[in-house]
Amino acid sequence: EFELIERTNAIEPLVTDIQDTSSISETQIIGRTQESDIILASLSESMTEDITILPIYGIGGLGKTTLAKMVYNSSQFSGYSQVWVYVSQTFDLIKIGNSIISQLSEKDKESGYTGKQMIRNSLEKLLSNKKILIVLDDLWEDNISQLEELKDMLKVGESSKVVVIATTRSEGIAKKVSTIQPYKLAPLTDDMCWSIIKQKSAFESRGDKQQLEEIGKVIA
Repeated sequence: EFELIERTNAIEPLVTDIQDTSSISETQIIGRTQESDIILASLSESMTEDITILPIYGIGGLGKTTLAKMVYNSSQFSGYSQVWVYVSQTFDLIKIGNSIISQLSEKDKESGYTGKQMIRNSLEKLLSNKKILIVLDDLWEDNISQLEELKDMLKVGESSKVVVIATTRSEGIAKKVSTIQPYKLAPLTDDMCWSIIKQKSAFESRGDKQQLEEIGKVIA
């Protein structure tokens, strides 16, 4: 029996922080280690400008956020201040800016600036002479002027090195916001999906695994 509830606020202006970006289980990363290595190598070769933006794009459910977490937790960025912002379908520069400030500042743990210039002034101080890794997770905004304003907001710090990983479903958005070649995330292979199903179902310990294997591979 299913209960259907009408929701009037299905899309809300939400920008929040992911508190635990390090808890990635072994199951989650099946088949994505090679992609993580490719992205890290690409960033290593390209981080010469004051801001480097590499989008990861692909259809929903492929694991873009998980891959971004793997990059975020890489030892390559152990010397960077790190920020994670969930953007969502409602793009709000004020909220994005406040979220970044709150995560970088010891004073403004609940930053609530209401003006873009106030945010720029604060970011200019916080980003200057720093190395910062920012993940913008689930970016939907495709207006080029908005995306350019986002870029400008993130490169205000003098002598800063800002690296941005943006996840998005849209190739068009990825191309508009990127400063280097975006990364297209491909679906997992059938064998990788079967490996995940086996792990999640404790398949190898089942007494009836021979009878279920064919069904499991069809599901994969």
